[in-house]
Amino acid sequence: MKLSPEERKERIKEYNKRRYQNMTEEQREEIKGYNKRRYQNMTEEQKEEIKGYNKRRLQNMTDEQREEIKGYNKRRLQNMTDEQKEEIKEYNKRRYQNMTEEQREEIKGYNKRRLQNMTDEQKEEHIEKTKEYNKRRYQNMTEEQKEKRKEKRNEYNKRRYQNMTEEQKNKTITPH
Repeated sequence: MKLSPEERKERIKEYNKRRYQNMTEEQREEIKGYNKRRYQNMTEEQKEEIKGYNKRRLQNMTDEQREEIKGYNKRRLQNMTDEQKEEIKEYNKRRYQNMTEEQREEIKGYNKRRLQNMTDEQKEEHIEKTKEYNKRRYQNMTEEQKEKRKEKRNEYNKRRYQNMTEEQKNKTITPH
């Protein structure tokens, strides 16, 4: 009996899921290393091709599939050790530092569009989550980090004030 393309995809997905679940930690690490080396050896053209494929795949997903992925990522994050989370933070930090200004602007544009396309309910939820995250982040800061943050904010506000027009300055309170 010949399977439809959807059924074939589903069977492959189930097979890979079972195979991954039956792997030892060592085997998983081996595969991670292999994929990392494979990606590093790709040309820019190949990397762009993969990005394009992933973008199209994401756009063609149903809401149900997106929710499934969100749930998976949430569980994955919860099951990570602190060491793994720290590793991801470091990786993202390096990745952001190595971005070109153009790439950073592209991300800002994407985030802006994403926010604009949210429903009011989603925006409220996003604002609440951000507030909670910032609250936890601030509580976990050392006094030194809090001082540094305060200094940066003051410097930013001074620069912002200097770049204002006279009309804007009259509307705001003068800085200390």
